[in-house]
Amino acid sequence: RLQLSADLWVSVSKVYHTGIMLLGRLVRQGASVASRSSSLCSPAVPSLRRGFAAQVTSPRPLSIRGDGLVAQCIVAALVYFVPQDVVFLGGLFYLWHSTAVSAAPKVKQADAESAVEEWKSKKGLEMVKVVKGRNTWYVNS
Repeated sequence: RLQLSADLWVSVSKVYHTGIMLLGRLVRQGASVASRSSSLCSPAVPSLRRGFAAQVTSPRPLSIRGDGLVAQCIVAALVYFVPQDVVFLGGLFYLWHSTAVSAAPKVKQADAESAVEEWKSKKGLEMVKVVKGRNTWYVNS
Protein backbone atom coordinates (compact mmCIF):
# COMPACT_ATOMS: atom_id res chain seq x y z
CA ARG A 1 0.00 0.00 0.00
CA LEU A 2 2.88 2.36 0.68
CA GLN A 3 4.41 1.49 -2.65
CA LEU A 4 1.17 2.39 -4.44
CA SER A 5 0.87 5.70 -2.74
CA ALA A 6 4.53 6.57 -3.52
CA ASP A 7 3.98 5.81 -7.20
CA LEU A 8 0.83 7.85 -7.14
CA TRP A 9 2.72 10.69 -5.48
CA VAL A 10 5.43 10.60 -8.19
CA SER A 11 2.90 10.67 -11.01
CA VAL A 12 0.91 13.52 -9.43
CA SER A 13 4.14 15.44 -8.86
CA LYS A 14 5.19 15.00 -12.51
CA VAL A 15 1.81 16.21 -13.76
CA TYR A 16 1.94 19.20 -11.40
CA HIS A 17 5.45 20.24 -12.48
CA THR A 18 4.62 19.72 -16.15
CA GLY A 19 1.52 21.90 -15.77
CA ILE A 20 3.51 24.67 -14.03
CA MET A 21 6.19 24.59 -16.74
CA LEU A 22 3.56 24.71 -19.47
CA LEU A 23 1.83 27.63 -17.81
CA GLY A 24 5.14 29.48 -17.50
CA ARG A 25 5.90 28.95 -21.19
CA LEU A 26 2.46 30.23 -22.19
CA VAL A 27 2.83 33.37 -20.08
CA ARG A 28 6.31 34.04 -21.49
CA GLN A 29 5.11 33.53 -25.08
CA GLY A 30 2.11 35.79 -24.50
CA ALA A 31 4.35 38.54 -23.12
CA SER A 32 6.69 38.34 -26.12
CA VAL A 33 3.75 38.48 -28.55
CA ALA A 34 2.34 41.47 -26.68
CA SER A 35 5.67 43.29 -26.80
CA ARG A 36 6.04 42.62 -30.54
CA SER A 37 2.53 43.78 -31.36
CA SER A 38 2.61 46.86 -29.13
CA SER A 39 4.06 48.96 -31.94
CA LEU A 40 1.36 47.86 -34.36
CA CYS A 41 -1.70 48.15 -32.13
CA SER A 42 -2.63 48.61 -28.50
CA PRO A 43 -0.84 46.19 -26.19
CA ALA A 44 -2.58 43.16 -24.75
CA VAL A 45 -1.51 44.13 -21.24
CA PRO A 46 -2.28 47.83 -20.67
CA SER A 47 -0.14 48.07 -17.54
CA LEU A 48 3.06 47.52 -19.57
CA ARG A 49 2.55 50.74 -21.56
CA ARG A 50 3.87 54.08 -20.40
CA GLY A 51 0.94 56.38 -19.84
CA PHE A 52 2.69 59.52 -18.61
CA ALA A 53 4.59 60.56 -21.75
CA ALA A 54 3.62 61.16 -25.37
CA GLN A 55 4.58 58.37 -27.73
CA VAL A 56 7.17 59.61 -30.25
CA THR A 57 6.62 58.17 -33.72
CA SER A 58 9.78 59.53 -35.31
CA PRO A 59 13.02 61.05 -34.03
CA ARG A 60 11.91 64.65 -33.99
CA PRO A 61 11.80 67.11 -31.12
CA LEU A 62 8.43 67.75 -29.55
CA SER A 63 9.13 71.49 -29.30
CA ILE A 64 11.88 73.92 -30.21
CA ARG A 65 12.53 76.77 -27.82
CA GLY A 66 12.73 80.21 -29.35
CA ASP A 67 15.56 81.22 -27.04
CA GLY A 68 17.45 77.96 -27.46
CA LEU A 69 20.77 77.33 -29.15
CA VAL A 70 19.21 75.85 -32.31
CA ALA A 71 17.05 78.93 -32.95
CA GLN A 72 19.97 81.30 -32.31
CA CYS A 73 22.22 79.39 -34.72
CA ILE A 74 19.55 79.45 -37.45
CA VAL A 75 19.07 83.22 -37.06
CA ALA A 76 22.83 83.84 -37.10
CA ALA A 77 23.27 81.72 -40.23
CA LEU A 78 20.49 83.58 -42.04
CA VAL A 79 21.89 86.99 -41.05
CA TYR A 80 25.38 85.99 -42.21
CA PHE A 81 24.67 84.09 -45.44
CA VAL A 82 21.55 85.69 -46.98
CA PRO A 83 23.15 89.07 -47.90
CA GLN A 84 26.07 87.25 -49.57
CA ASP A 85 23.67 85.05 -51.51
CA VAL A 86 21.55 88.02 -52.61
CA VAL A 87 24.59 89.87 -53.96
CA PHE A 88 25.96 86.78 -55.75
CA LEU A 89 22.64 85.69 -57.26
CA GLY A 90 21.78 89.28 -58.25
CA GLY A 91 25.05 89.53 -60.18
CA LEU A 92 24.49 86.12 -61.75
CA PHE A 93 20.98 87.02 -62.92
CA TYR A 94 22.25 90.34 -64.33
CA LEU A 95 24.98 88.48 -66.25
CA TRP A 96 22.43 86.04 -67.67
CA HIS A 97 20.10 88.89 -68.64
CA SER A 98 22.82 90.98 -70.33
CA THR A 99 24.06 87.91 -72.26
CA ALA A 100 20.55 87.12 -73.48
CA VAL A 101 19.84 90.73 -74.48
CA SER A 102 23.10 91.02 -76.43
CA ALA A 103 22.49 87.68 -78.22
CA ALA A 104 18.99 88.57 -79.44
CA PRO A 105 18.24 92.25 -78.93
CA LYS A 106 14.70 93.57 -79.05
CA VAL A 107 14.11 96.27 -81.63
CA LYS A 108 10.84 98.14 -82.02
CA GLN A 109 9.64 98.16 -85.64
CA ALA A 110 7.23 100.72 -87.08
CA ASP A 111 5.90 98.25 -89.69
CA ALA A 112 6.16 94.67 -88.44
CA GLU A 113 5.03 92.99 -91.67
CA SER A 114 7.68 94.72 -93.80
CA ALA A 115 10.32 93.89 -91.14
CA VAL A 116 9.39 90.18 -91.33
CA GLU A 117 9.56 90.24 -95.15
CA GLU A 118 12.95 91.96 -95.04
CA TRP A 119 14.23 89.36 -92.53
CA LYS A 120 12.95 86.50 -94.75
CA SER A 121 14.71 87.89 -97.82
CA LYS A 122 17.92 88.47 -95.85
CA LYS A 123 17.90 84.86 -94.55
CA GLY A 124 16.71 83.40 -97.84
CA LEU A 125 13.60 81.81 -96.37
CA GLU A 126 10.26 81.33 -98.09
CA MET A 127 7.96 79.51 -95.66
CA VAL A 128 7.98 80.83 -92.12
CA LYS A 129 5.38 80.65 -89.38
CA VAL A 130 4.51 84.01 -87.84
CA VAL A 131 2.61 84.13 -84.55
CA LYS A 132 1.24 87.58 -83.85
CA GLY A 133 0.99 88.49 -80.18
CA ARG A 134 -0.33 91.66 -78.63
CA ASN A 135 3.06 93.44 -78.54
CA THR A 136 5.48 90.80 -79.85
CA TRP A 137 5.56 88.74 -83.01
CA TYR A 138 7.29 85.32 -82.99
CA VAL A 139 8.78 83.89 -86.19
CA ASN A 140 9.61 80.17 -86.61
CA SER A 141 11.27 78.92 -89.75
